[in-house]
Amino acid sequence: MPSELPREAMDADGRVDVATAQRIVENAVAHATRGHDKSAQIVDAKVAEATRRGARLNALLTFGVVMTLVALVVAAIVVYRSQRAAAILTAEAGLDQGPVQAPVGTLPTKVLSGREIYEQNKGALFVLAYTQNRRISGCCSAFAIGKSLLVTNAHCVTSCGTRGGKPVVVQNESGGKVELEVIAQRAHPTYNTKSKRADTPDVALLRVKGTLPVAVTLASDTELRALGPGDDVYVLGFPGRVMDPVSPSATFLSGHLGRLMGFDEQATSADKATVILHDAITRGGNSGSPIFNQYGHVIGVHAAHVDDEEDISIAGQKTKIVQASPYRIGMRIDLVRGVPTP
Repeated sequence: MPSELPREAMDADGRVDVATAQRIVENAVAHATRGHDKSAQIVDAKVAEATRRGARLNALLTFGVVMTLVALVVAAIVVYRSQRAAAILTAEAGLDQGPVQAPVGTLPTKVLSGREIYEQNKGALFVLAYTQNRRISGCCSAFAIGKSLLVTNAHCVTSCGTRGGKPVVVQNESGGKVELEVIAQRAHPTYNTKSKRADTPDVALLRVKGTLPVAVTLASDTELRALGPGDDVYVLGFPGRVMDPVSPSATFLSGHLGRLMGFDEQATSADKATVILHDAITRGGNSGSPIFNQYGHVIGVHAAHVDDEEDISIAGQKTKIVQASPYRIGMRIDLVRGVPTP
């Protein structure tokens, strides 16, 4: 504060009024604190510190959330793998299977000879053919299961039809006199036309115009579940090389049942073993042939043969060698139940 007051601010006795004194004090305080007000700096520092603390807290929270998500993902993977392993063990142990319905039918006691089987069923065998411009070309085998229904392979229905012409069936040993027009064809609804393996139900139904003279007898559920490796099997059909669609004559082939399996080519329970592996020496044209058991009842539909493939190198060039194996594939006959009637 200045040591002296202006003379004009004082009266004769050296006194000042209240307003003047107040103004003098205010000026003195302002002069004393000039250049020392640090309140703004303090506020800025506090704000900066709070911001830093908030950033650190947000970083910790973000890290915690990320770690929680990682832990959840790891836990989900562990749970999935545990459940998958448990499911596999359960399936292998058969614990996932509910009560299996008791099979229908009885097991026959009379075993027939191959000749007896042929004589009883020869009239139910047909060549699936196509007529065009007065010409007839054979495609597959088929067999009657009712007054107007026949069974063949799904691949016969989906592939042979692309050749053009009108589909017909010609009866075995009829001299070409029994030829019926096919008016409807229906493959199994889940058949996969692109599959190259026995992992799809390769069965189909044909409906003809007219009446089929003879039908085969289908094996009962009891017979199908009683099938096992080593059982005698018989295939009646029309191999391509000797197929005569004008005047068909079926070929009798015999073999043994080698293995029963599911569509995954793995062993399974008797009620789910829908694929039959056999060794009757079939050829192209036998597709759609009935497979008989020793009782003369149809247990399956012949579908394909199995090839062995081997990659070798000839003169430095890799090539694939395909060799025919002795194994053939058949579809169990009860798969036909899943085909809608055409």
